[in-house]
Amino acid sequence: MKPGAVTFDVGGIIYSDNVFKRAIFDALNQLSQGVSQEDFDQVYFEHLKSQSGSLRNKLCIKFLTSLDKKAELMQVATKMWRFTPDDLYPDAKKCISAFKSQGIKIGLIANQPESSVESLKSDGIFELIDFLGISAVVGIEKPDPAIFELALSKLKVAGKDCVHIGNRIDTDVIPAKKLGIRTVWIRRGEANPAPTPADLAQADITADDLTNLPKLVSAL
Repeated sequence: MKPGAVTFDVGGIIYSDNVFKRAIFDALNQLSQGVSQEDFDQVYFEHLKSQSGSLRNKLCIKFLTSLDKKAELMQVATKMWRFTPDDLYPDAKKCISAFKSQGIKIGLIANQPESSVESLKSDGIFELIDFLGISAVVGIEKPDPAIFELALSKLKVAGKDCVHIGNRIDTDVIPAKKLGIRTVWIRRGEANPAPTPADLAQADITADDLTNLPKLVSAL
């Protein structure tokens, strides 16, 4: 198929998810008596395997004893949650540019802070984007279907003519599929490291990176 639009997640797809991981770890250590890397990694990787619930909630309850400090935790983490050129996946801009060169509209649908827009501009990606669905900008977070519906509306395409690319089954693949959007699951970043056969069957395309994605999408 030749889609009318392709939408991308940001963390794990365009930039490394390790940026958020480092930021939230450092923020927890600022607000607590100290969190070991080992204890943090245990919660983090169990969350990736579960692909359900809120990682932020789980970390708050585990290390800050309740959700009372969640807003403060995210305020501190967001200040450090900034992408640099070193965090940019080498295949990301090339993939986006390849779709764009075909006359396909490009959108972002991502749970990211407003500072991510600055990184997208400095790395030459912002200029390729037709819809900027950054949660801190539009006020909606995945997996709320409203952010996908907004993307379809702004890009002026039907679900069947759109492809969404993300690395989470729960917040990318499932909500997109419910709107008839074709889906691509990229197994990197916060992707489930131990998917079941059912997980692997969820998306229209499953791949480890973006290298051959335009060709794979054209074959749908």
